[in-house]
Amino acid sequence: MKASTIFVSALAAFATAAPTSTTAVAEKRVNLDLGAFNNFNFGNQDLQYLLAINSFNLQAFAQLSTFNNLNIGGFQQLFVGNSFDINALLQLQQIALLSQLGGLGVFGNFDLSALQLNVFDLGLLGGIGSFDVSSLIQQSLIPQLQTVIQQTQINTVVL
Repeated sequence: MKASTIFVSALAAFATAAPTSTTAVAEKRVNLDLGAFNNFNFGNQDLQYLLAINSFNLQAFAQLSTFNNLNIGGFQQLFVGNSFDINALLQLQQIALLSQLGGLGVFGNFDLSALQLNVFDLGLLGGIGSFDVSSLIQQSLIPQLQTVIQQTQINTVVL
């Protein structure tokens, strides 16, 4: 069985089990304070660079919070903080996946308030989560990172 078939089957099971809203038109359920999330710009330059080269759809991510009750409070430190560690990369991966699925309209009118994010437990290996990945980046690359960030149009999130 192909991995894509397993993923689609699992997603279909999730979609049929997820609670849905009774309203046909998507309406704003939550008021999201963009300022609390640094207007969805990363405070860390390395994360901002990854946003620039991967073009994550943060508009779709924010809409999952306002229209689908997705609790994104656990991601706030990722946007306002200045750490670039393994935990930040794991959170960024969650944002990337949710952004793509949200942009495709997979969640529709589903209520995502019960979805548990940031619960990836490294157990006894928890110490590796705080490993500073930026220590692996050569200082000579920083001007190039800054150039890419400046030259890339990063879309503003508007709700």
